[in-house]
Amino acid sequence: MDITYNLVSFIDALGVVQGLLFGLLLIQLHSKSRRPTLFLGLFILLFALEPIPLILRDLGILRQRPEWLLLPVSFHFLAYPLFFIYIQKTSIFGVNRPSYWTLIPGAVELITMSVIFFLPTATKIEIKGSSYELVYFLMGLGYTIYISILILKLIHAHFTELISQYSSITEKRLSWSRSFIYASIGFHLLLLLNFFVENSQLYIMISLINVVLIYWVSVKGITQENVTSLYWVPPSIELVSTTLDENKLVNQKPKKINITVGNPNHTELMSEEDAFEIIETVEDYIKNSECFIRHDLTIIDIAEAVNIHPKRISHAINKQLKTNFNSYINAFRVVRAKTLLKSGLAKNLSIEGIGAEAGFHSKTTFYSSFRKVEGMTPAQYKSS
Repeated sequence: MDITYNLVSFIDALGVVQGLLFGLLLIQLHSKSRRPTLFLGLFILLFALEPIPLILRDLGILRQRPEWLLLPVSFHFLAYPLFFIYIQKTSIFGVNRPSYWTLIPGAVELITMSVIFFLPTATKIEIKGSSYELVYFLMGLGYTIYISILILKLIHAHFTELISQYSSITEKRLSWSRSFIYASIGFHLLLLLNFFVENSQLYIMISLINVVLIYWVSVKGITQENVTSLYWVPPSIELVSTTLDENKLVNQKPKKINITVGNPNHTELMSEEDAFEIIETVEDYIKNSECFIRHDLTIIDIAEAVNIHPKRISHAINKQLKTNFNSYINAFRVVRAKTLLKSGLAKNLSIEGIGAEAGFHSKTTFYSSFRKVEGMTPAQYKSS
């Protein structure tokens, strides 16, 4: 068999091998740790398989084995819904039912590709010479962009809920997945350009980006832990009780709260007096206990201490102070950091050490929170 090796085929093959290894590793990780990496592993496998027809073409294998034409390894409708479900199950909404309906077009795609693959070779050559591939890619690109929009909206909703429950969110934001979606959209647009512009340098760049994307999303998926919601409420039922009663949430695990059915808009109808009273109670507890120095402090910890439902605390903070729980707790930490910066401890601790003593889990959060409150960096405040 006369095979012509080239740089692009090597890069594409590297991406396939890398994707297979990482994909299988993530699937195995799912079975061991019960993390939803099964869906990410499947996504990486499908993402990595796509260059195979190009490898076979560039190596001249398709000329020798034309029956391998139109291999069912392109999954424009199936891959990104798997990534969407992975993000759903990893996010703070992981207890909700995933959007499995997004997989239906992918199932139709897989069946259709399999049927086409087993057609006579002459028929497949005729299909290959038509506009089939371009139309199929454009339809898949449209669906990929649609799913990508759903993912971006989910990440935004995840972040909004996250800052209402956690005081430290650095490792829980899933911001890498948003960056990956933007990068992958750009990658697909380059693939589209490649349909109309035959350029070897563009092709090499696409192959390199493919390898980088596979490595990037794989490493992030391996290191990303699940983000657990601290409380769970059915979407059709709202809370009316102000206490956690005997069914308190413990160990920061999502559990159903003891509730009674009532006015679904009870939090919106919270009076200014009620909101002020809740804030006063919460603030007294935070100041007296200095619980804010715990970087893993959550709204559930405070709710259990003051015997007020976390949803009501969150709504009171939003209504009365026009902020969220995360920013509210960080404001206390900034006050502590200011005291430490002007104390004798500042001589023995670095700026980052001061932030840690005040309860900040990361340098970035400390600096951004301090600047937001004081309009200057901690170092500038120290020397002022």
